[in-house]
Amino acid sequence: MIFDEILDSIENEDIKEFAKKKCIPTVEDYFWVVPASSTRKYHPDYACTEGGLAKHTVALVRFLNHMFGVESITSQFTSRERDLLRVAGMMHDTRKSGTQKDYERSKWTRFDHPLQAAAVIRGLDGLPKEEIEMIAHMIESHMGQWCTDKRNPDVVLPKPTDKYQIILHLADYLASRKDIEIKFDGVELPIKKETLPDINTWVIPFGKKHKGETLKQVAEIDPGYIEWAKDNVTSEPMRTLLTQL
Repeated sequence: MIFDEILDSIENEDIKEFAKKKCIPTVEDYFWVVPASSTRKYHPDYACTEGGLAKHTVALVRFLNHMFGVESITSQFTSRERDLLRVAGMMHDTRKSGTQKDYERSKWTRFDHPLQAAAVIRGLDGLPKEEIEMIAHMIESHMGQWCTDKRNPDVVLPKPTDKYQIILHLADYLASRKDIEIKFDGVELPIKKETLPDINTWVIPFGKKHKGETLKQVAEIDPGYIEWAKDNVTSEPMRTLLTQL
């Protein structure tokens, strides 16, 4: 499973069990399928395909672990603090489009997703309350300076203020850079078969030009339309199915 390398990097067994048995079961089905960016503008290519959000998450924790390989950085954090950061990284975008029902209504990124993800953590048990609060505290400020919603200026996310929030935001920032590519050879995504329609039989339900035809048919007779759709179509499941072509 794609999160295995995150779990394997956790140093304390009780925190690993918390991450595996308490946190991961709260992750919604869409998380494993969707790209990291609903507009595909703000993440590298590997994160803009099927399963891209999960890959972005693993990349974030890889950056954390690279930084923890530097003595001058890792010495600033205890073993448990490093693990709590890893869990925060693993869970930071797990409400990117809200709940599963929210996602089914709208595939766009929810501006308040850091607060939603933090709230999920605060509702869990299995670790001391202060450690659970630390994970939530780190998650809710991971957007850093991009903390104001242009469509609703009254909604403002917290900015990083301490070393825990700052290093998580930095790792997220690095994992979002379009000029930094990460390899994911042989990584298995836990995507349920029923989550994504079969590309061979899924019929385009809208438009005038190819409504009623399958994506496979259109790819054969009108590849130019497919290239246009990859850049312009935002609706699911077509957007994710296009990544398979």
